Amino acid sequence: MNFDPYRNETPPLREVLPGGAVLLTTPMATAHAVTLGVWLRTGSQDEPDGLGGISHFLEHMVFKGSTEHSSFEIAKAFDSMGAAVDAFTTKDAVAFTIKVLPEYFEPVVKLLAEMLLKPAFDPKLVALEQNVVIEEIQEALDTPDDRLHDAFAARLYGKHRRGRPILGSPGAVRSFNPDLLKSNHPRLFSGPNMVISMSGNIQDKFRDVVAGCFDAPAHPDMQDMAFRETPSPVKAAIVDLDLDELDPFSLEITSPIIQTYFEVGNLGVALGHPDRLPVFLLTNILGGGMSSRIFQAVREREGLAYTVYNYNDMGRDTGLVSCAGSCSPEKLERLVDVISVEYDRLIAEGLGEAEIQNNRAQIKSQLIFSLEGMVNKMFRAARNEIYYGRFVPVEELVDRVESVGGDDLARCAKTYFDPESLLVATHGPDIGIQQEL
Repeated sequence: MNFDPYRNETPPLREVLPGGAVLLTTPMATAHAVTLGVWLRTGSQDEPDGLGGISHFLEHMVFKGSTEHSSFEIAKAFDSMGAAVDAFTTKDAVAFTIKVLPEYFEPVVKLLAEMLLKPAFDPKLVALEQNVVIEEIQEALDTPDDRLHDAFAARLYGKHRRGRPILGSPGAVRSFNPDLLKSNHPRLFSGPNMVISMSGNIQDKFRDVVAGCFDAPAHPDMQDMAFRETPSPVKAAIVDLDLDELDPFSLEITSPIIQTYFEVGNLGVALGHPDRLPVFLLTNILGGGMSSRIFQAVREREGLAYTVYNYNDMGRDTGLVSCAGSCSPEKLERLVDVISVEYDRLIAEGLGEAEIQNNRAQIKSQLIFSLEGMVNKMFRAARNEIYYGRFVPVEELVDRVESVGGDDLARCAKTYFDPESLLVATHGPDIGIQQEL
């Protein structure tokens, strides 16, 4: 008898619609509502030179009215049907999501499709939204950890487009006039560039509703977007840093703030790289929870910071690893030393089987938790399609996590967490000015 229900996971039904969009359907017998996401396979790292931020700007503009309804009419209609609507842009994708009761599914999906596929790009509203997005950019610059992360990623990724800020620059945003938006919109909202994922209380007619609404034709530039094989680049070969101009080990930003924010990291791996799961496990071991090595050393033993954690940024063709947080400026030097000591100890001493097994259990639990809830199922199906071109069962991931051994972890620790190769990036106050205060 199988006592692991996740090993009986049913994959979503996959269908390619006539226009080229992929439709993924995951029914849930116990759900009362339906969630649907329309995903674009491209994000900020796929934008042409000179158009940085256009994916995010188009995400905003589709909410500003269609050729048939004003933005207020669209918003009022969604509200009148109790639909929860959201959208976001990442380096890899753009997504528009709705959550709605089954009786309102058809009119809500029709309205969403109209909004996404027939935006008006009214010149006055474009100008207004340019101001809004520039305010968003300025807000990010006023957020110390956001500003530091963008600079940190740009330094590590070098000339790779993943180092670009998702929001773009004020100058680029000002160039996004209606004609430019109209010429780029069909490219991004082309059928082969769309993945439509729905989960929940799905009724028989819902498939036909979606297929009838999202029949966007293929764009010549997007004919090959049904799935792009994820490359596995050699570490550091993709960055092309000019080391004569940029210090590969240090980056410092000063602002009139109180704490110093830090990122200590290195180039990592892509989602399709063989080292993905070992690196993921190492990140959890180092700073993924309250019992992790960095959290215990920095916060519990020495009280150097309130916030400290390790994370990965893994994309289609590259990634990074980082330890991030904030501390008082006078504690920064000691904090970085502690991180380096923990990384050195990991490399020199390796990991015991008990610690490896405990972290396997944590990762396994996180994976299985992702099976819970219709929103999680919708997200997971779409991301699997975009990143891997297939649905990856949790059973497969669990088995791969269980197969990661001490030798894999030791090799990856030396490759990605060697203190001698880390970039230390900080954003904090000018110490001289702070002392005068």
